[in-house]
Amino acid sequence: MEETIQQRGSAVTASPAKRPGGVTFLGVLVIISGILYVISGLLGILASSSSDLTSNQKTTLLVISIVILLIGIIEIAVARGLFRGSNGARLIVAVLNILTIVGALFAAFTPGNQRGTSIGQVVIALIVLALLYSPRANEFFNRSKATTV
Repeated sequence: MEETIQQRGSAVTASPAKRPGGVTFLGVLVIISGILYVISGLLGILASSSSDLTSNQKTTLLVISIVILLIGIIEIAVARGLFRGSNGARLIVAVLNILTIVGALFAAFTPGNQRGTSIGQVVIALIVLALLYSPRANEFFNRSKATTV
């Protein structure tokens, strides 16, 4: 499928960049995470009507569950953006992983923390960033931006 784009008054034909496997892998993980958030949010909303909870507990659980549901919906939208080559989606995932690194490094030096967990979070976040900004991913996101003019 080819698209025609305008560049300084002349038509240029460009084919969409092939999505790298690393970007596809990350997109699938984000979709799975989003689906799990949506399910958790829905279950929390259902649980908030339990007669075993006080009024304050019900309200707190309902609010938290709605936030979790919204996070899941946003994650699914971000995954869709990754699949399409959206730099905005890539930026969202990158920022979240940078925040994960900062939080994990801070937690690693907190007394009583399991340092192995923090180190694992940092390593995974660095792998995600490497996949998002590999030369093939850069080409995919830059070409996708050029063909969606």
